[in-house]
Amino acid sequence: MKIFKRMKKVFEAKMSKFVDEVEDPEELLDISLQEMKEHLQQVQNSLLELTTIKKGLEKDLEYVKDKAELAQEQAQTAVDIEKEELARAALEKKADLNEKKSTLKTEIEKIENKIEVIKSNKRTLAEQIKKLETKKEELTFINKSADAQLEVKEIITGASSDITDLNEQIKRAEEKIEKKEAKLSAIDELVADGELVNDLNAKDDIDKSLNQIQRDSKIEEELANLRSKKTGDV
Repeated sequence: MKIFKRMKKVFEAKMSKFVDEVEDPEELLDISLQEMKEHLQQVQNSLLELTTIKKGLEKDLEYVKDKAELAQEQAQTAVDIEKEELARAALEKKADLNEKKSTLKTEIEKIENKIEVIKSNKRTLAEQIKKLETKKEELTFINKSADAQLEVKEIITGASSDITDLNEQIKRAEEKIEKKEAKLSAIDELVADGELVNDLNAKDDIDKSLNQIQRDSKIEEELANLRSKKTGDV
């Protein structure tokens, strides 16, 4: 068993050395930039999707408001012609519409909060991409300069191409770390993209019963006001 473990370690060491030799620092930077730009595009798509949903909910809210106002007018008309049952039905409808209006407002507010988070993350990601692009230019210049100097030194010293330049290894390690940090930052930007609407208004049976009592009481009160208004008009 020990011989197999040793063989495994030797194989892994040789593979690691091979990867180190074939990796191009500039290509690593290009890959990091491309991945970050793809994440930015995903964030932009999420922002567009949420904004579209918000606009639709706002349109629904305006429609519900108009219907509630109409129900109020219908209740008043029904009282005026002494159709109390019709007035009660209209007020019931108005109460339903008011509940829906409250739900829509809550959903719109939650989406607006998500949109603000995504906008902030989008700005942060764009700044990181810009910084990485600048850093890439600097590191590319340093890398090419180092390659030229290394080639000259190898010619002068007769060093073999198999000898690894320690400074190049340190620089490549730094670039790999920066790549991981960039990816982590980009992934963090997408955390906000999740379920849009959570049902936070769930009520148990007792709450529903109490709310129904309060609602009926309010309707009776409005109905009494409408009767009083009719009596006053007469």
